[in-house]
Amino acid sequence: MMSRFNKDVILKYLYSNKEVKNFCTKNKLKDDDVLRNFQALSAYKEFLESCNKCDGSCCNAKVKNQIMTLTYDGKIVEAEYEKCPKVVTEDYNNYEVLCYTENNIKLVTTQARAMLMGFFQKFIDEYKLKKFAKGIYLWGECGTGKSLLLYKFGQLLSSQGIKVIFAYYPDLVREFQNLIGTGDLEELIVKLKKVDILILDDIGRESNTQYVRDEILGPIMQYRVDNELPMFVTSNRDMKGLEKHLSETNTFKDKVKASALIERFKFLMKEYELKDKDFRNS
Repeated sequence: MMSRFNKDVILKYLYSNKEVKNFCTKNKLKDDDVLRNFQALSAYKEFLESCNKCDGSCCNAKVKNQIMTLTYDGKIVEAEYEKCPKVVTEDYNNYEVLCYTENNIKLVTTQARAMLMGFFQKFIDEYKLKKFAKGIYLWGECGTGKSLLLYKFGQLLSSQGIKVIFAYYPDLVREFQNLIGTGDLEELIVKLKKVDILILDDIGRESNTQYVRDEILGPIMQYRVDNELPMFVTSNRDMKGLEKHLSETNTFKDKVKASALIERFKFLMKEYELKDKDFRNS
């Protein structure tokens, strides 16, 4: 159990920031509530202090170019992020969204998502140093916010001059099939091969075909492996489940080709399971 001394030290640390203390007072958080939500409150304190006297010319926050606010539902303190109005940025028009309905839903940063936010910033830092950095294969239950997380991350990347394509994969597969036999298909494949960062959303829910797997997805993945071009993917399946899905086409099973494709996934991405509540039905 935490000693009274340690509790007092933590509370003193958090309350040393006036805005954090005001938030706790306004929401009538008791000491135990504050201690239980230490991670979110501490992150808010760090955000406030990093943004002190900021004029927008050089962001010092951990989550770059974003402002952080807190909400409290009576049990959990959660963080929300939105674009900082102080940041001086240009519209690079570097974000291309395919087969996906864009939205302006605010991103709520739960404790389950906090580690991902840190990984995203670490990725950007390494990428800007021209180091090869693995992306994330983000999987988990429906409604946990996987798509929204990567969609917002894509916006952040593009605001810093990085070319990004975000595509909803099941509809993208249908687009591939509609373009078979046309020059537009090859043009689309080349675009997906060469873009700085490729984000494929909801892979594993498409109707898998041998042609799309072997003649489209395979070459795209191989090009990106050969040229060390990062990828991010969301799915309801872990990589083992995706391998099974990719092996089963509408004609026959091919475990060898599916296994080879998964090896490319593993080269480009780290597997990460997002365990969180279902935001759609909460």
